Amino acid sequence: MRILHIALTDGGGAGIGLMNQHRALLQLGVDSRVLVAIKQGKDATVTEMHPNQNVWGSNNLVVLFQKIARRLGLTLNQYDRTHRRIYNIKKKIAIPFSSPITQYDVSHHTLVEWADVINLHFVSGFVDIPSFFKNVKKPIVWTMRDENPGLGGFHYAETKQVHYKEFADLEDEFLDIKRKAIGSCTKLSIVSLSEIMRHFCDGVDFLANRPNTIIYNAISPDDYTMFQRNEARCELGINPDDIVLSFVCCLLSEKRKRFVEVLEALDILGDKRLKLLCVGKCDVEITNPNVITLGSISDRRRMSLVYSASDAFVSPSAQESFGKTVVEALYCGTPVVSTPVGIAAEIIDEGNGALCGGTPYEIAQAIKRVLGNKYNQTEIRQLATEKFAPENVAKQYIALYNETLKN
Repeated sequence: MRILHIALTDGGGAGIGLMNQHRALLQLGVDSRVLVAIKQGKDATVTEMHPNQNVWGSNNLVVLFQKIARRLGLTLNQYDRTHRRIYNIKKKIAIPFSSPITQYDVSHHTLVEWADVINLHFVSGFVDIPSFFKNVKKPIVWTMRDENPGLGGFHYAETKQVHYKEFADLEDEFLDIKRKAIGSCTKLSIVSLSEIMRHFCDGVDFLANRPNTIIYNAISPDDYTMFQRNEARCELGINPDDIVLSFVCCLLSEKRKRFVEVLEALDILGDKRLKLLCVGKCDVEITNPNVITLGSISDRRRMSLVYSASDAFVSPSAQESFGKTVVEALYCGTPVVSTPVGIAAEIIDEGNGALCGGTPYEIAQAIKRVLGNKYNQTEIRQLATEKFAPENVAKQYIALYNETLKN
């Protein structure tokens, strides 16, 4: 069985999940390969592809001229026209919004011809949806790593509710392109990372009524170490007698993550011993002296120290397609306070944390409940490992691939 994974990149959160799945498949004897537009790692089984359609040329000078021409409004093909329109709106509203029209026709790539099953992952900005679904007749498994496959250009339904007015024409046009292209595919199976994602797919006309299997994201427990709490605090320079919470996101200003609400929850709790460790780019003004900003962290050992040093990890996001940081915290034996989004709704209970609403008061009350309980850190890690370890995830994918081929 030959499996080809297609994704924008082998890096980032979605890329890490993909690569964990891919390597576990290889270890289980499956012939697995990866095709990306942006290769960040050095894995020899990952192939990088360059643009091959709607381009004026591959010379660096020509590519630069094409970019400048688009900015000036000189559009000679559909790709240029759609991206010019997106650019004009994004100058005012900087949110993720992707066109289904790209410069990459992957349908005739040699790896596509080689594969028995094609597993799509996060492909926004890479796979040209019309050409791919028109030309590829092999079984396709699409792992939904965000909601963009079921939307026009938006990546989350919540963002669409807020900004639809500004993107209305493009959103409707892109959604119609996807409806025609994806709707014509008779060999498409869906993988949802959570029950919430499967529910979303059931509400999309061209994704509903297709085989839809819940398989959790593959996250390696070996990447995260459960340190003793005092040991972790000592290494991070934190008082062992403090009450420590942690919060992680790329940008602290990202409203979806509700950092402001967490700060207000701290004020409601009013305990001067309460410290908040924040991981991510600090692009907001913080006046609370009990908030400790650590900046962006890519080193997994240091992230493990942050999680392990915490009495609780707080993740009150408004929306998540999965929620990788929740699993990372559980791997470190740390209980989690989370809104019921992404995977949290299915795995957080009284044995490893608490679910909460998104208001500061609700977040504060959930933090208070968790801090008042005692938890078995080893058991928290063990239960998370059973659900998310790459080998266990890969076995579920193998069963799905076999079923897809059989059908």
